[in-house]
Amino acid sequence: MPYLSLLIFIPVITALVALLIPARYTRVFPWVTIGVNIIQVILFVLMLFHFQADGGLQLTEKHAWISLSLNNWGQLQAEYLVAVDGLSFPLVGLSVVIMLIATISSWHVSKSRKGYFALLLILNGAIIGSFCALDFLLFYVFFEFMLLPMFFLIGIWGGPKREYASIKFFLYTLLGSIFILIVMIGLYLSVQSPENSNEVVHTFNVLHMQNLENFIPGSWLDAASSGSWRLWAFALLFIGFVIKLPAVPFHTWLPDAHVEAPTAISVVLAALLLKIGGYGILRFVYPVFPDGAVYFSDWVAGIAVISF
Repeated sequence: MPYLSLLIFIPVITALVALLIPARYTRVFPWVTIGVNIIQVILFVLMLFHFQADGGLQLTEKHAWISLSLNNWGQLQAEYLVAVDGLSFPLVGLSVVIMLIATISSWHVSKSRKGYFALLLILNGAIIGSFCALDFLLFYVFFEFMLLPMFFLIGIWGGPKREYASIKFFLYTLLGSIFILIVMIGLYLSVQSPENSNEVVHTFNVLHMQNLENFIPGSWLDAASSGSWRLWAFALLFIGFVIKLPAVPFHTWLPDAHVEAPTAISVVLAALLLKIGGYGILRFVYPVFPDGAVYFSDWVAGIAVISF
């Protein structure tokens, strides 16, 4: 059974269907949302019987997604690749529980209930997708779909300064997203899939990016020929996720977002969205750029001490 895909897409599809329900049926939307949450809890409980804590990547789902010929540039390849391991599995479970709590806490919402619960469902699927994606492009799509609902949930249903808080949140996270996008493109241009030996097939597969042998010789981020570029890439990618963490000096958006966000959304922000910053560092930054992690270790330690 495709447990991960069900966890990701049941809330997203339900949100799209909910948008077709007339807004006058206001009592329907929280019940539909909590129904989805309960289904997710059941799916996660079933996953517990299949997951082995020391088994590495598990419950893997891999399907072709994008395959484009770029002539002299080789071939662009992106996959729908999701899986969980000891790092992501607990976070998926946490997401399921927190989103259930957030739905219950949102029962009193009366303003534009259809829009609120539809955005909450999309946020639900995007968060779980971010924790499961092992294709960088797929992760980036989920990452962006996670930020947009948060922007609207704070900006429409937040406190007196909700517009200021939501715009500040959006600008900070947009900056981080740009940094992540730059490095993602650089990695795509530098990494080839080992599964195709006859031609250069560029890939967004994070597992391939973690193996230095898959970097094209002479490419921008090849460890043998472009050490300085790799350090810059580490710094940009690290900052991109640190903004989401957040850590000093990129933390000033957080107090405003927490204060102005609705209570349930503030819970989601603290319990889940901030975790994605740390998860991104552990899943993408350190495994792909271990040399950068060593080089900037003192700086990272300093930021950690100051932020703590």
